[in-house]
Amino acid sequence: MTVQQIEITEAQALQALFDAQKAGFGLAPYPSRPQRLEALERLDALLKDNKAALIDAIDQDFGSRARTETILAELLGCHGTIHYARKNLARWMGRRKRRTSFWSQPAKSYAMAQPLGVVGIMAPWNYSLHLSVAPLVAALAAGNRVMLCMSEETPRLCALLTRLIGDVFAPDHVVVVAGNPTTSPAFAALPFDHLLFTGSTRVGKLVAIAAARNLTPVTLELGGKSPAIVAPDFSIEEAATRISWGKSFNAGQTCIAPDYACVPRASRDVFARAVLAKFTRSFKDIHSDDYTAIVSERFFVRLQALVTEAQEKGATILRPKGTSESAIQGVYKFPLTIVLDAPPECRLMHEEIFGPILPVLSYDSLDEVITHINAGPRPLSLYCFTHDRDTVERVQRETVSGTFGVNECLLQYAQEDLAFGGVGASGQGAYHGHAGFDTFSHAKSVFQQRGFGSFTGIKLLYPPYGPVAKLLLRMMSR
Repeated sequence: MTVQQIEITEAQALQALFDAQKAGFGLAPYPSRPQRLEALERLDALLKDNKAALIDAIDQDFGSRARTETILAELLGCHGTIHYARKNLARWMGRRKRRTSFWSQPAKSYAMAQPLGVVGIMAPWNYSLHLSVAPLVAALAAGNRVMLCMSEETPRLCALLTRLIGDVFAPDHVVVVAGNPTTSPAFAALPFDHLLFTGSTRVGKLVAIAAARNLTPVTLELGGKSPAIVAPDFSIEEAATRISWGKSFNAGQTCIAPDYACVPRASRDVFARAVLAKFTRSFKDIHSDDYTAIVSERFFVRLQALVTEAQEKGATILRPKGTSESAIQGVYKFPLTIVLDAPPECRLMHEEIFGPILPVLSYDSLDEVITHINAGPRPLSLYCFTHDRDTVERVQRETVSGTFGVNECLLQYAQEDLAFGGVGASGQGAYHGHAGFDTFSHAKSVFQQRGFGSFTGIKLLYPPYGPVAKLLLRMMSR
């Protein structure tokens, strides 16, 4: 069998799954609230009943994934998303009143949230469970059928979820597909009613091109270089502590991790040492189970190359004493690494790092920082550490980013009532909470004429256009 034949076979198999879901939706195009709640309850129970197996699968996919981080960022996040949707579903599904023109009376106008149909979700590997389940919850709450394509970097979790979801959902309701270099492009090319992709900007462009052929609307959750600004009034030690945590959580493999830090020039070296000291206090041994591994050799080698290039071009590399990258029996550990004086032209300063490497830039004025940020692609997140209200207001007004965090890293993502999404190169569209429900719904505008018997006001404007019509037109023109 040739490669082309394999691709055709996979595309045909995906099309068959899609067709089955499309047919299923046609038979039940508007699931009731009890039906949607029941689907969410089944998903919640699946996660609770298989907690240990899910943790183990993720750990094996990473080679070593901190159990606490998996519970915090994956399982608790999934349950929180489900519970929030269940609690608010009645309100989300309710009709939304809209104003009706005086001249259209007696009538009423409203918007109803209608399920779109078959939704495609393409999940990444870094938080493979939560970034599969969170959009799945939003799509199910909105009443859709869902096809979920998982990353090839997380084969064990994919195999487990395929079996678990297959046990509790019919394939024409929710189905899991294992992504790979041939399956994923074919998946993106299906004529979904909506497609959500989470991953890199480079792949996001390819997904958008594939979806455009079917005019499929897309939500792209991408990434970019998310800066952390430390203002002169904020404690350097405290900023270092919080940024170190945000950069080392999941070994920096987080789309909203601080990509680089901007600190006052006089405080740069103190900040760098404080970041490394916090890391050392948190992880006395990077081989500890508390510190997550880099997911694969390919990504590990890329991080090494980024540091090597910066160093060869004159940057200073700082690491906790006695630590270095290590690859032992397929487990890839990379210590938190500080880069000073990184040349602007090196890859480290242009590519999203997606690992525990933190370039530290120094500045003399806030104007300088804002100009630097605005000169590049718009980041997914931006962090500002300050107690000064004017500084907060200025940064959030004069920069454009998907999300904005003040005096903390990462936690804006954990707020279910805050929409999450990027802008420009960091993404388009948003989900989470009500925003997720709306993303996977069509807000159908409805105008309902009620009238008194056969009379409606608009009949006064029916032809022939006599004196009454002309009088009304003059009144409407005022």
